[in-house]
Amino acid sequence: MIIASIGSTANAEITDNSFSLDIQVGADNYGNPIILDLASVKGTEYTLSQKHGDGVAKTTLQAACNQGKLYATRFAVYNSTGKLTSNQTIEREIVLKPDTADANATSMQIVCRAANKLGSE
Repeated sequence: MIIASIGSTANAEITDNSFSLDIQVGADNYGNPIILDLASVKGTEYTLSQKHGDGVAKTTLQAACNQGKLYATRFAVYNSTGKLTSNQTIEREIVLKPDTADANATSMQIVCRAANKLGSE
């Protein structure tokens, strides 16, 4: 396993069979990081992770880049051992806050830029 820290907001981890690059895109009201795992990005769909009690909550989002809209499609909670304890399929538009460092807006910008670059090649 190789772990590298890129600044204070990005970490890379390489294990035998996988690669993970996490980028901190914001923080919750308690200062806990909100993380975008670039390995979760599939087109304009991606997952944000954040602390939830003793475990982790993961929200799957779908960006409509050309329309400037973002939708939550799944909310899952994992306990401290990584076991899935709650899994909800949802369909809700996320209200983006212009000119803020909001995690949803930041992650959407990253994903949409990557999607646009891939689409233009």
